[in-house]
Amino acid sequence: MGRFMQINRRDTLKAFFSGVAATSLPPLAAAYPVTAQSGPQGQQSFTLPNGLRTHFIANGSGYVTASLVLRSKEITHDGLAHICEHTSCAGAAGGMTAAQVAAMFKDYVQDGNATTEAGALRWHASFLPQYLPQVTGLLAAIALDQKFDHATVAAQQCVVQEELYLDKYSPTVKAQQRFDRELFGKSHPYVKETLEQEIAKAKTPTPELAAELGAFAARARLPANMDFFLVGGIEPRALQDLVAQHFGKYAFAQGPRLDIPRVGVTRTYKALTEPSFELQRPMSDLRIAWNTGVCFNGPDARILLALGAYLSTALFDELREKDGDTYTPDVVYEPDACSGVFRIAISSSKDPQQVEKKVFEVIDRMKARIDPKELGRLRDRIALKRCKEAGDNQALLDRMVDRTLDGSSIDDLAVETVTHEEMLAAARKYMPAHREGYVRLTLKGQ
Repeated sequence: MGRFMQINRRDTLKAFFSGVAATSLPPLAAAYPVTAQSGPQGQQSFTLPNGLRTHFIANGSGYVTASLVLRSKEITHDGLAHICEHTSCAGAAGGMTAAQVAAMFKDYVQDGNATTEAGALRWHASFLPQYLPQVTGLLAAIALDQKFDHATVAAQQCVVQEELYLDKYSPTVKAQQRFDRELFGKSHPYVKETLEQEIAKAKTPTPELAAELGAFAARARLPANMDFFLVGGIEPRALQDLVAQHFGKYAFAQGPRLDIPRVGVTRTYKALTEPSFELQRPMSDLRIAWNTGVCFNGPDARILLALGAYLSTALFDELREKDGDTYTPDVVYEPDACSGVFRIAISSSKDPQQVEKKVFEVIDRMKARIDPKELGRLRDRIALKRCKEAGDNQALLDRMVDRTLDGSSIDDLAVETVTHEEMLAAARKYMPAHREGYVRLTLKGQ
């Protein structure tokens, strides 16, 4: 892992599309001393006495997608959290042996993994609804009661070393990391250089490492810092019973979360050139990025989301359809709680400096004129995308996680309200000129 009440499916989907799904679901029973509330798109939430929060959307999808998130200042890039992520999917936990945990994953989790990031550990699982009792118990045990048996620690520290070596000895990964450090700043938790420290931790003698992992887990055993998210074929009262049974037995504990600082607006031009051993001449990868300083909850975020879609179409029309310089230029605006980054990626056999220049010629034209007809088209494309995702478990889960943990989701941005005048003003304010205020990485084929 490296992520039943019968409800009429047609009525549930109809409720999602009309925005009133919450009315088609019964309220949570008050069988346990929990705090319950309802939210958008049929979301319901309840909190156990130990502080653990559960958020869910019940629908007729026929499967369940779940994510368990632990946020803590203890989760850093010193290597312990990363190894703990690996051992959680393979080692003894709760009353289960390592073999039993491994069998549980194979038997009951049809698709799953785990991830570590600055300040958070996440476990992801997709499974059939009949396995909800087993998966709930499994997630509770691996997140809150790992045993760190020496055999598992020894095996997984080797796996982690190999994973870290992939980063250390990959020129492309190293180049991308350097690019991101220029964009975010070398000390930012997203990009801080800790690779050698993590490798050294993974080489710690197994008994000593197991003891360190146990101490780390004890510090991070914080139910009040945890959120459990589920979307799919769920019976609300049964879910509440299961969560109370498996997570509720752990005592209340809470701790500080990692503070993620805001990223400064990109003000200067930085050009990086590195060899690519994945490409041959004359091919090259051109990557351009800048931080606008507009996070997803910023008043201009909806405009920049539309602006990114507009730029994507403009570059496609210019660089592919008109000039034939690339197959598919990629443009994305990525806002989060601490930044709002534009990223452009272009693979081409043409001179990367000339391609870079053309990109900003397109941007300069956007600063002079926004085509109202194209603005209408992009609104429709975004609306179609959101309609297609309205009944998708993973999309619903991601949206629920973002809203709960960060206060907003990119899918909440009202792109349909963006005007031609707002687009023009945003292009002039947030888009840089050629060789001004962005980071450029060129990966040249050998």
